[in-house]
Amino acid sequence: MEKQFDEKQSLALIGEVVQNARDRIMEDGYWYLLWGYLVLAAAVSNYVLMEFVQWDFAWLPWPVLMTIGGIVSAFSGYRQASAAKHKTFFDTVMIYLWSAFLIVLLLVLAFTALGQINPLACYPLILIIYGFGTWVSGGILKFMPLIIGGVICWIIAGIAFYYPFNVQLLLLALSIIIAYIIPGHMLKSKASKNV
Repeated sequence: MEKQFDEKQSLALIGEVVQNARDRIMEDGYWYLLWGYLVLAAAVSNYVLMEFVQWDFAWLPWPVLMTIGGIVSAFSGYRQASAAKHKTFFDTVMIYLWSAFLIVLLLVLAFTALGQINPLACYPLILIIYGFGTWVSGGILKFMPLIIGGVICWIIAGIAFYYPFNVQLLLLALSIIIAYIIPGHMLKSKASKNV
């Protein structure tokens, strides 16, 4: 009888550790909001500069905003890692997931720049990658808005293949609002209620 009690306690403790790790990763939606708003700003700025200003360097918001995001992410990630007492399985999974996301994203961008990928396929492919990262994150965190956001990214990617670049920018902006910004604010709201 004593052994069963210990097993139940162990299972309860494991469940609590898993939930605490999941809660820590979800935190307040910071990463989704940071990258969501940066990508939204870059896509909309690119569209406005291309369509209304007709500037030859309309693409410039992308490297500027993504560099800022990279610096802020590195600083924030370092701070979070320093504050964490130990790295959990969920921490490791999320690090590998989003590292793989970044590597695949950079490969798509590099092959597009080298002319190996048709530029009209670049943003639809990026939307597929966004969908993958969002879908898996939602599954790991058991957070349905991220899972739905991933599916919507894939649907919008399928649509984007049939539209010109300027419309693809708007579709990218729409998908980021649905897949990153709305779930990010939902996570923030959920975190504030749990405090």
